[in-house]
Amino acid sequence: MAQRILIVDDEPPAIERMTTLLGALPGYQVIGCESRSDRVIERCQTLKPDAVLLDIEMPGLDGLELAQQLNHMQPRPAVIFVTAYESYAVDAFGLAATDYLVKPVRLARLKQALDRLHIADADTSPQFINARVGDRRLRIALAKVRAFVAEEKSVMVHSTEGIAMMDDTLKHIEQTMGDRFFRVHRSALVSRVHIRGYRQSDGVERIEIEGIELKPEVSRRNRAELKRWLNQS
Repeated sequence: MAQRILIVDDEPPAIERMTTLLGALPGYQVIGCESRSDRVIERCQTLKPDAVLLDIEMPGLDGLELAQQLNHMQPRPAVIFVTAYESYAVDAFGLAATDYLVKPVRLARLKQALDRLHIADADTSPQFINARVGDRRLRIALAKVRAFVAEEKSVMVHSTEGIAMMDDTLKHIEQTMGDRFFRVHRSALVSRVHIRGYRQSDGVERIEIEGIELKPEVSRRNRAELKRWLNQS
């Protein structure tokens, strides 16, 4: 089945060139082109592309802002940035971009980027997450993550390497990784395989997690389900 591609660029010649290049590659279908950044989310909701070829510098919302919004969509399209500037690469991969192409794009380089879509299809379970500490972008192995905790408008990632911030929501994390992380509280998800038990202290039940000092509170709402799961494990 052909991969469905949406091209987003505010320059018509760039859209035309990318359409021509994709036409030379079997297995890909251009399902739409968009030049206005304020219409991209709506087009993605309607067309449901497998991947978006996304320019960065555009009037209105730029490509990085759009990619952040696309990361919260279900289903989430892959993002391949296509830009004339190399300086955005660190930010782009911090947003879990599949690839980063610099204009003018060569056919062989485009094919290499698109081939990564098939690799992603072969393994739908994420192995890394993207986070940050201040201005520093990090790629953290999911195997090292022990908990996600919501604090104000951010999610803090607690791993064996320390604490970092993630631009995501607990709801989205639970939807995509609920088989690996258990919700113990409305503000906390913990790694199922690293739960070592729970105990009550001062009338509050808390989870003990292997590898980190954090002991998230277990809410009354989630307590019964947690106990059932522990008894079955």
